[in-house]
Amino acid sequence: MEKGLLITLPRSDDVTEYLAVFSEPIISECKQRGIKFKILAKENANKKNFESNIKALDYNLIVMNGHGAINCITGHKEEKIISVEDNEHLLCDRITYARSCWSASGLGKSCMKNNKTGCFIGYNIPFMFLININWITNPIKDNLARVFFEPSNLVPIGLIKGQTANQANENSKRSMLKSIKKALIKGDNDSQIIAETLWNNYFGQVLIGNSEANIN
Repeated sequence: MEKGLLITLPRSDDVTEYLAVFSEPIISECKQRGIKFKILAKENANKKNFESNIKALDYNLIVMNGHGAINCITGHKEEKIISVEDNEHLLCDRITYARSCWSASGLGKSCMKNNKTGCFIGYNIPFMFLININWITNPIKDNLARVFFEPSNLVPIGLIKGQTANQANENSKRSMLKSIKKALIKGDNDSQIIAETLWNNYFGQVLIGNSEANIN
């Protein structure tokens, strides 16, 4: 297995567009540290490309953005690209961060069953974020959405920096708690819903597998 990142960035609706736009810091971190990476974006985020690239490149860090369910994660136009009892073995022994709803509760557990080296960090409930509708056509300027994506990005960015899975996961969750406190102190009209949404992600983000796994 080689040190490197494979990342999926489907962009077929508003949700996946936001996921893709706010994944740019992850790719920038790879460039800054000279770590190899492969992007499967838009229509290239499909099952065939995912399977062929993960086998050919054999990178040890996988970041998946997309809609999810208990037993799968989807790519472009919600095509299932990894599923339980199909190809979940591709994630075994690797470090995976999945920014998708529900996938940790089934897929994460399945691909880490009896696995002592890899890990899966994801969400056993929906990953949630709020948006400012005024920026829906230009998400990078949406500072409301940024509140939710910056803490979640600390998982893959921390792993790229060489942190263990546990360190990256805990740093991400601490950042959420700080943002919750900041929102509640601010006390404006949006504070309560921002805090509740962040708490949802804090509560739902779990690490399954080897907590000491790292990409080095």
